[in-house]
Amino acid sequence: MLQQDLSLSFLILSFMFSRLSVSTANSNVYVQCSQLNFTSTTPYESNVNSLFTSLLDSASIYNFNKIETSPQSDSVYGVFQCRGDLSSPNCKDCVATSISQLKTACPMSKGGEIQLERCFMKYDDTSFFGAQDKTEVYRSCGPSNGYNSDVSNRIDSALANLVGENEQYFRGGDFGSVQGVAQCVQDLSLSDCQDCLAEASGRLRSECETSTWGDMYLGKCYIRYAQQGNLNTPDDNSNSNSNKSSDKRRKKNKRWRNFGINVASFFGGALAFSLTVVAVCACNCCNTTNSTLLIYFNLIKIMPRVFLQGSINN
Repeated sequence: MLQQDLSLSFLILSFMFSRLSVSTANSNVYVQCSQLNFTSTTPYESNVNSLFTSLLDSASIYNFNKIETSPQSDSVYGVFQCRGDLSSPNCKDCVATSISQLKTACPMSKGGEIQLERCFMKYDDTSFFGAQDKTEVYRSCGPSNGYNSDVSNRIDSALANLVGENEQYFRGGDFGSVQGVAQCVQDLSLSDCQDCLAEASGRLRSECETSTWGDMYLGKCYIRYAQQGNLNTPDDNSNSNSNKSSDKRRKKNKRWRNFGINVASFFGGALAFSLTVVAVCACNCCNTTNSTLLIYFNLIKIMPRVFLQGSINN
């Protein structure tokens, strides 16, 4: 009986840890839904579901794809773009999360788009493939350190390097004390990608002039920078050498650490409640021994601290 109870405890712990990891890695940046809706059980709904399936299947092979479902009518166009340094399994996981969140946020919408930390996805009833889109969708600026010409020059140099790497859709690296990353959706031409990133960079510097970090997302591209240790890019366990080399820096990320502590507190509390229910059930219904109950209640006491400590260490 004790062995069965312990097995159940470890199953619960494993589940909670796995959900915490997935939720932080695929955190939402923004989501938008079309104001036009379709009717349930119509061919358009079937085509949307077919599109999502095709995009997800291709994400196990490619980090970008665009697909059109084109019957006589009710065409649907869709695209996904994973971060350039993301491994195939993590890309597919991110696309799956995108689909799930789009279905929740835009259940009957004819179009929608979502940006997660590690991937972008969009679908619509009219073609947008290859079309430039410099609409500002989302921006975020970190705290200001006040104007400092040396820091400002280093940020300007980092952004110029990102925009200047004009042969790649994904660009990132360390530029002295500043880290940066930029990417375009690959349905754009490289010249249109350049224009998009130049526009995003200019708006970012204007909006986040003295900030320690800044993010600017336009319709078809984004650019981000941060002074050393402030870039909010979750660990994706990809196979990229550049990504591996920045793991230690990301572990020092204060923004990410604070978010992790908040999430850990929530899940730690939820886990404590779950274990309490299990313990009470075991006591009332299963005639569990006193020693088994003692184990459960010890787990209840320590698990919130374990979650918090794990977040800080990571």
